[in-house]
Amino acid sequence: MPNWVTNKVSAPKEVLQSLINSEGRIDFNMLIPFTGTFPWNGIDGAAEQCAEVITQQPLDSHPLIASLQQSNRQGTSALKLNDEQFEQFVQMLRNKRQIGYFHSLDFARDEWGTKWNACNQADYEDSEMLEFETAWSCPEPVCKALSAKHHDVEITVVFADEDIGSNCGTMVFKGGQVVSSDVAPNWNGMDGAERRRWEDFAYEVTRRQRSEDDEE
Repeated sequence: MPNWVTNKVSAPKEVLQSLINSEGRIDFNMLIPFTGTFPWNGIDGAAEQCAEVITQQPLDSHPLIASLQQSNRQGTSALKLNDEQFEQFVQMLRNKRQIGYFHSLDFARDEWGTKWNACNQADYEDSEMLEFETAWSCPEPVCKALSAKHHDVEITVVFADEDIGSNCGTMVFKGGQVVSSDVAPNWNGMDGAERRRWEDFAYEVTRRQRSEDDEE
């Protein structure tokens, strides 16, 4: 399971409306749409490996991960797939040819900066703040796209990982770019005061309570 990141996006109501779909939900597709086709709920690993081999996808830059990928790809054959796996494999190739991605997941990682669409979102009540969660990271590319669409408006985003004190901060967007930011540095590089500051920040954003263990 991923670490969940709480995000709070503040801007005028008409700006935030650009992220809301016809069902009243926050939807990153409103700004950066996935235009491929992938009707399955899950991604089959064997089908994806076959697609990676046939399209000669590069191995990961990390030597250990690359070694595992190489081992997994050996002996991969699309002819060994069952019917559903084969259909996924073929659709992945179609998507790769048409939009440059196998499926919505690899698209989301690159284009949205997070693994999935907005999750655990608060009900949108025509306010000037949207709150939702994302997997692993703040969806910075989506925020840039929102800012580019409303070029002259300042948009403020605060975010905090459930790993309290790490991967959290504030970014201000304007004209499709980050114009200012105050983001927590690497945890190991922080002194005690910095860690306490970012822990307090993250507890406030996520509304979590500091435990007795955290106080020690």
